[in-house]
Amino acid sequence: MSLSSINCCNSIKHQPFVICRIFWSSLAIAISIFTIPKAIAAPENFNPKLQSLPITETHGKDGQQSNDEEKIPTESRPQVIPQTVLPTKASPTLSNESSIKSGTADIELKTKPNSTKNPSSSQLTVENLTLDFQRDFDNFGQTNQFIEESIAFNLYNQSFVLKTGTNLFKQDEIETVNNIPLYLAWETKLKNIDLTVTGGVDFFDRLAAVPTLTLKASSPLFSSITADGKLKSLFVLSGQAQYQAYKFNAETLENEINFWRFTPSIYWQIRPNFSLFSLGQYGTFNDGNQEFQSFSRLEKKLGSFSLAANLFTWSFEQDLGDVSGYFSPSDFLVYNAELAWQGTMFDEFLDCKLSAAFGQQRLDSETDNAWTYKALCGAQLLSNLKLDLGYTYSNVRDRQTGNSNYNNQSFTGQLQIEL
Repeated sequence: MSLSSINCCNSIKHQPFVICRIFWSSLAIAISIFTIPKAIAAPENFNPKLQSLPITETHGKDGQQSNDEEKIPTESRPQVIPQTVLPTKASPTLSNESSIKSGTADIELKTKPNSTKNPSSSQLTVENLTLDFQRDFDNFGQTNQFIEESIAFNLYNQSFVLKTGTNLFKQDEIETVNNIPLYLAWETKLKNIDLTVTGGVDFFDRLAAVPTLTLKASSPLFSSITADGKLKSLFVLSGQAQYQAYKFNAETLENEINFWRFTPSIYWQIRPNFSLFSLGQYGTFNDGNQEFQSFSRLEKKLGSFSLAANLFTWSFEQDLGDVSGYFSPSDFLVYNAELAWQGTMFDEFLDCKLSAAFGQQRLDSETDNAWTYKALCGAQLLSNLKLDLGYTYSNVRDRQTGNSNYNNQSFTGQLQIEL
């Protein structure tokens, strides 16, 4: 697929990386000035980040409507819904394709800095700074590393997020590709619909720059609370359309693979401790390939524990792994049961969540065991400073390996500063 915007980017093909380094350095200086007197994907592994319900309108016992708003951060992930009138995250989201495929989705903790800023309509106000780190690597010589920074700010009563960073993609027998993303997101609300529009450019050190465009929308169709102020039920409809470079590995970038993806999803909190999340995704690639994904998750919370059933399917029209470099199975299926625990430790200094998923994976009519382990701990270091560290281990495939065993590991970190 070719776009006129790509041709425009090709005109600066030989200089973007140097230009971006200069810009990034200047940006870091500007951030320092602001902070003296914050993630798909979370970085994008190879799937668009899907974000849902920012705002919930509830009706109390007396029938009066309350417009309680809760924005979902750009990099939100599934979490346990706190039993309060205003849930910190009403519906789960999925940050990257590997987390969906493993059948566990991403997990997020409840610790979160509270901002007391109340900016005026015309004042530029930096609300928070976020530094995200993720390093994915497998036992076949592939490593994707993401270090990305986000600045959330408010201008003329509008919310924006500026994102940049330094990413690298390493692979055996392929020259390493370095990437600097430069995105600007605008977050707004149209009646009962939350809308995020993101535009930008992915710059590469030895490849042509590629534009990116993402449109996300979500709307709660209905919600209700119990007499004692707990969230009782909720139904959210969300959708996303995205165009960007396929950041699967160094080979797909070297082959200049780009895609369009369209992803509708629903989140239904059936009862306070029982929920369903489901999505479908259609993708079309500039090498002529097409894909379809689906993911469904049914979750039941039992105190500090939760039990979930997950189902993921993925199929491509053509298997172009040897040509384009990305995993493109004609028939891939993962199903599992997941057990998770979340609680606090060390006098509530640490908030941790541990999960384990066990099930089966089927690739081209051959079935094998599938398991995924995840751990995430967060600490509220200061009233406005939060640190999260996580680790994931999975044997769910994202490549054809024949009879060889496959495993993937991921280290993540996030430092968020509320200003």
